Amino acid sequence: MSAVDALMWRGDTDRRLRATICMIEIYDCVPDWDRLLAAHEWGSRMAPRFRQRVIDSPFGTGTPSWAVDPDFDLHYHVRRMRLAGDGSMRELFTTCEQLAMTALDQGRPPWEGTLIEGLPDGRAAYFLKAHHALTDGLGAILGLAQLHSTSRDPIPGKPQPPDPEPRNVSSLDVLGRQVVEEVQRLPHRVDTAWHGVRALARPRRAVSEVLRYGRSVPRVAGLVSPPGSPLLLHRSLSWRFSAFEVPFDDLKAAGTAARASVNDAYLAGLIGGFRFYHEKMGTPVEAIPVAIPISVRRPEDPAGGNRIAVGRMAGPVGIEDPFERVLTIREQVRAARTEPAVDIFNTLGSVLAWLPGQVLAQFSGATTQNDLQASNVPGIPWDTFVAGAKVERMFPFGPLPGCAVMATMITHNGVACLGLNQDAASITEPELFAECLVEGFDEVLALAADTGAGGRAGTLRRVI
Repeated sequence: MSAVDALMWRGDTDRRLRATICMIEIYDCVPDWDRLLAAHEWGSRMAPRFRQRVIDSPFGTGTPSWAVDPDFDLHYHVRRMRLAGDGSMRELFTTCEQLAMTALDQGRPPWEGTLIEGLPDGRAAYFLKAHHALTDGLGAILGLAQLHSTSRDPIPGKPQPPDPEPRNVSSLDVLGRQVVEEVQRLPHRVDTAWHGVRALARPRRAVSEVLRYGRSVPRVAGLVSPPGSPLLLHRSLSWRFSAFEVPFDDLKAAGTAARASVNDAYLAGLIGGFRFYHEKMGTPVEAIPVAIPISVRRPEDPAGGNRIAVGRMAGPVGIEDPFERVLTIREQVRAARTEPAVDIFNTLGSVLAWLPGQVLAQFSGATTQNDLQASNVPGIPWDTFVAGAKVERMFPFGPLPGCAVMATMITHNGVACLGLNQDAASITEPELFAECLVEGFDEVLALAADTGAGGRAGTLRRVI
């Protein structure tokens, strides 16, 4: 397990920092159950990480190991259920909230998939939850793609990898591996120290680089972020989901109109929603602490694990003009991506992983107290099917590691799908907050028409 994955895994010591990522897919019909099981069996051979469990050291410190579970049982991981009430989207999302808040079994591969039947017009849903240590957002999409097909009918001739070989790995084996890795790191640390000594030959440059990095560390660690909003002060163990959608081309046109990216427009819509919410609640603020993931995943990286760094922003809630807000966010995102210490948690992860779980949880909590965390994950840009059912929508939901709201956007076949996970103690008026998000996005989407960029003013549609 990488050091960053280990930090996420140990964060579960504090239930408020539980790192469960989720996905809700909506199908046009109920998929064939036997084919769905077969797809999971095949997908877990294509992406063996989904057959691996976590083995920790005897002391619960250092980086744990992944090992193929000799007792892997698909019967445990893949379930089916039927909604008992009216089959509404609200009932579906309430059920998924409850499933998401239930802890994963740390003695098994940390994921579960549930087929949910009983939606109107013969439709169905699929709920996937997994520990964030298993994979990041992009890795989850790559893994989920193993279940998807470009055809409603079975496609013959797919590669058939063998079952991964089970391994009986003990906690002492993990400890031995950790010791060997620490010994192997010594030459690198000596080399780093030697480069530091050589840098003294150019003291002015060396001091400049050290000071530049040192000034960057508090910003990346969130130690100099704006204070959190008093309106969003409280945290709890309760998750609440909401979902929205907007044509991706409309959101992209808004970004283009402001000479910014679609991600900048997305963040501006979110922060605009926070502005309306604070104003209507009678507690206006100028800025809120915002965190964004910065992907460092390379094409050659495996699908599993996390390849992310953290960027920090002072979300400009006080800026009323949506055009100015987009441009301000654009510059903040650029600055966050170029911070010298942006990858500090990957750099120091091997050291931090040796902290006991309780200490690490306190450290993690101190650096994740954001009012908003927002990510944007590329999706699947064509029609996809699962066991004979067409995927109509997919809504992603990240965890709440000490933040008030976790927003995630994924694009599926031309539709930008937004999933928001909200702390019920932070967002005390969820209906009002949803309305404010629609207002915040709509004023950003209107930029495409207002600036004469040839676009039209789209609108954000609330799903639930």
